[in-house]
Amino acid sequence: MNNATHIPSSGGTFGLERETLRVTSDGRMAHTPHPFPEDAHIVKDFCENQAEINTGVHAAAQGAVDELLEQSKRLCAAIRGRGERLWLYSNPPIIKNADDIPVAVFHGEQKSKYDYRLYLAEKYGKYIMTLSGIHVNYSLPEELLRAQFASSGATDYSEYKNAAYLRLAQGMTEYGFLLNLLLSASPICDGSYFDPARSGETVVTDYASLRCGKDGYWNDFTPILCYDSVQAYAQSIQKYLNDDVLASVSELYYPIRLKPRGANRLELLTQYGVNHIELRNIDVNPFAESGVDVRDLEFIELLCLWVYHTYADALSEENQHRAVGNFKTAALLDIDSATVLTPQGERLTVREAGNRVLDTMRTYYGEDQRAAALLQYQQDKLITPGRRYAERVIKDFSDKYDDVMK
Repeated sequence: MNNATHIPSSGGTFGLERETLRVTSDGRMAHTPHPFPEDAHIVKDFCENQAEINTGVHAAAQGAVDELLEQSKRLCAAIRGRGERLWLYSNPPIIKNADDIPVAVFHGEQKSKYDYRLYLAEKYGKYIMTLSGIHVNYSLPEELLRAQFASSGATDYSEYKNAAYLRLAQGMTEYGFLLNLLLSASPICDGSYFDPARSGETVVTDYASLRCGKDGYWNDFTPILCYDSVQAYAQSIQKYLNDDVLASVSELYYPIRLKPRGANRLELLTQYGVNHIELRNIDVNPFAESGVDVRDLEFIELLCLWVYHTYADALSEENQHRAVGNFKTAALLDIDSATVLTPQGERLTVREAGNRVLDTMRTYYGEDQRAAALLQYQQDKLITPGRRYAERVIKDFSDKYDDVMK
């Protein structure tokens, strides 16, 4: 019997975070203060000119995209009078030098946020902090979890739900490379990112996503996480804090994270349990007005639900190293020479591995026409030359990367 008759292809909730740089009318880094100092929906990230646009929680992907667009337009309206706009890409515009990257300023009771950013600048360099992306916060359908709990024989719903998310996190760590393969959209950048002397030179990198590749937004070690329980998961992160390897839980630059409701604090995670999974390896899509295509979000939900229902392995330390390597490899532009390693020890090209997962998902979802259309949209990126976002960015923007805002 088709498993899809037992599990929906939708029904979860979405919240989105979009990082984006404010730039001047000629596409240079803005040096003006953040325009919304008291707005929880539009905050500043590492840079003073790097806005983070946050949506509320929505019962469908389209609602989250609609709010993201609404909040983005509100920000655009506020900065238009300054002669500023929002940068189109995950990669930054021309950067004169490190001083051209204004660290976000906080005062008073929030001064620790400024000190933390200075620490990040010293440790990782300021340039990498200008890379921007989309974070997808997804919660499994509550109705699904409740129904499966009722028939499971388990007695504690909170523990059951936590176990479900721990399994989901392991599975998405295993198969999340697919998001790098299909959604990467930042293969080009200005040469000043690498060398001030190359300012104004559009560089086509080796990556479909610079921020998700091996030289992108990663810690300088591979975190090894324990998924035996929420307490063990939190303790495995806390160990890095205790050992002064990380200064904050927010410094865990890992593509898949489990989060509590509210603030990202380990004590809240252990006390109240998992509320959602955060997927951090999504590039800003320059072909979507909001920065993200709703079809990609709906595909992410398909992937999460497929993983939730089918993934049963324990992600060992060795497999965590392998999975992180697959994430970085899948962010490369050349997906026919680069290879990933499957859980079975088989080495496939990134394109082959992606097609295999999508074919497996097609079989799983069977006659679900909505799922079939979403999967076809993704598979077309691998079958039809030039359909990947990264390939389209190179074609459409390579000759005008720094002119696009003019």
